[in-house]
Amino acid sequence: MVMKQCKIVIGEIIYMPRNLKIFVTLILLTCTNSYAELTLKELRTASKDVLALVFTSDIIDINEADISNTAAWKINRAPAKGIYKYVMQADPCDHHIYIKTEPLKDGKEYLVETPYGDKRFVFNSADILCESIKVNQAGYSALSKTRYANFAIWLGTGGSQKIDGNIPGYEVIQTSSGKSILKGQLNEIGNDESSGDFVYRIDLSKVPEGGPYKIVVEGYGASYLFGVGGEFLKRAAYLLFRAQYLQRCGCPIHNPDIREKPCHTIIYDVDGPIGEANIEVKGNEREFRVYGGYHDAGDADRRAYHISNPIINLMIYEAFPEYFYDNQYDIPGEFDSEYNIKNYTNNIPDIIDEAEWGALPWEYLQNEDGSVHFGTETKGYPEPFAAPMDRDTKKYGTVAIDARATTTCAGLFMHLARIIKPYKPEKSAQLFDRAERALKYSEKDMAAPERLYYFIQKYLLTGSDEAHQKVKELYRAAEALKKNIYATPGYSLNDAGFDNPAYIYSYIVEKRLPVDPEVVQFFTNAIKEAADSNIDELRKHAYPIGNNSKSGGWGHNVRQPLYACAPMLYYRLSGDQEYLDAASEFMDYKLGLNPLNISYVTGLGFNQVHNPHDRESAYTISKGWGPKPGITVFGPGIPGWSGGNAKVLPAVKELSSERLYVDDRELISFNEFTIFETMTHDALYTVLANGGKWDGEDPYK
Repeated sequence: MVMKQCKIVIGEIIYMPRNLKIFVTLILLTCTNSYAELTLKELRTASKDVLALVFTSDIIDINEADISNTAAWKINRAPAKGIYKYVMQADPCDHHIYIKTEPLKDGKEYLVETPYGDKRFVFNSADILCESIKVNQAGYSALSKTRYANFAIWLGTGGSQKIDGNIPGYEVIQTSSGKSILKGQLNEIGNDESSGDFVYRIDLSKVPEGGPYKIVVEGYGASYLFGVGGEFLKRAAYLLFRAQYLQRCGCPIHNPDIREKPCHTIIYDVDGPIGEANIEVKGNEREFRVYGGYHDAGDADRRAYHISNPIINLMIYEAFPEYFYDNQYDIPGEFDSEYNIKNYTNNIPDIIDEAEWGALPWEYLQNEDGSVHFGTETKGYPEPFAAPMDRDTKKYGTVAIDARATTTCAGLFMHLARIIKPYKPEKSAQLFDRAERALKYSEKDMAAPERLYYFIQKYLLTGSDEAHQKVKELYRAAEALKKNIYATPGYSLNDAGFDNPAYIYSYIVEKRLPVDPEVVQFFTNAIKEAADSNIDELRKHAYPIGNNSKSGGWGHNVRQPLYACAPMLYYRLSGDQEYLDAASEFMDYKLGLNPLNISYVTGLGFNQVHNPHDRESAYTISKGWGPKPGITVFGPGIPGWSGGNAKVLPAVKELSSERLYVDDRELISFNEFTIFETMTHDALYTVLANGGKWDGEDPYK
């Protein structure tokens, strides 16, 4: 005999934040026994006649919720008309059970009976979450004239569904006042191959700046809260940009208080082979100090791929300088000689500080002959897993000298020397010397894009006629930009395929020195053609994913800031609103406007990723702080070598690429990230937020 324990609990369904909660009174009857693991957490809707019950479990068993007997699942004593499930392994497991019933009626009381707990509630369209409404849960841009949510019914094993009957209307409600802001009707978009959804569009373009708002579809339910502009998007921009600081190597990390002192500062000159977790360090090699740069991902290696980050930050600053200033993101401004933080201001825009930090390790890793090591590495990975990186006791050594590092650093050092000269003229002179030495060592191995980048920056810094002539000889390399808009900037260093507009943008906007009009027009056209290609891809999909969701490397389905880059740059050059609007659409995707209605960014959104594969996030979670905020995980589409065996129902091979995601820390192709694959262009959110600094208060509370 199995003994059962039953209890009646008076509770409430809550899916809105504190002070803006929507309450549905319910009576929850839970029965547990010696083998029961499921916990009934929330009741939602998926359609006008489908309830969605969300269970969590502390074991991974996709068959734990038994739906084989529909008579065991009842609504107002009547057996379910149909029952389906969606199960996701998620440290350890989430179960969504979809129960089909009669059309729901506002004001009517319902009793839902299940083998794992019962719920009694009064249905109200405005009070219950409808998971079919997909919305940016952090903040839309008020600068854009194109804003929308999507509506798509998906029932797990029950698949995608069209709306049965008349297409319903929707209403946008301001939650603080209850005032109706906008009314409209869903617009049918149709079948979307990438997501597998049948999609309807909810136009939000006329919703004014402010919030919080929610979308209510009568008879179906309500969306997560959303905001437009203001502190909503400023908060997102702040957390997304500041995540670069939280990922720094060789730096104390505060707010949250993760690291007391710099990490991984002692490096041994091993000159080991390029690889991962493969460097044997004995500790008797030449020892020197290295500060700066970033941890690659959940591990602690510095890699040449990271050189793309400071280059892109410098480009975004040059394109939109009025949006960036000192003390904007609360990152360190000055350090002592051992890189302990002295203060957080230095009269230099924070985005330049971040670019300088990104360039710093390559200064330490440059040899006297100008060559630059590929990075720093160790054997294995930092231990223990859930710990600050300044507690890592492993020894780290240099990785071999590499042309990708040396050639790209030549341009980066020259670029940073020019930008930082008004603030730190002595440092500028040092960087100029480093750039010259890097070029001298690597010029014979330098690809055309890196060569063009170097000579543009040298000309703009020095006015050298010789450098300008080189620009005129090399400029046509930029023609290939439109063909390489999906390339990962870090992986393409010193590659013949031109893919980074940061290499040319400085020349277009130069005002102090004479520039060649033909070259300027050529560069401008290259950016426009790339932007047009990005927008063409955007229009192929119902969700603003911006690329072929079935083809690409880890993280390619959450790189919308990369896909928005050329449109943003061309908007700046032309003033054409169409390009800003398209860029803004892209940027909504990873904040919730996607088929799973999930924010792939830690710390943002009501339904957000919770389990990034990150050692310091595991530590902050253990402290009750949640993961480090602002990390964009790799997201959906690539099961990789770890995700192919993910416990999910429908099975991995049955899910569309945009739904193929599992929020589990151990599945790194979904939930790891890298500084150069998912965090390069996030400063663009500050531009969409119209600049400024977040006031530190959560606008949703």
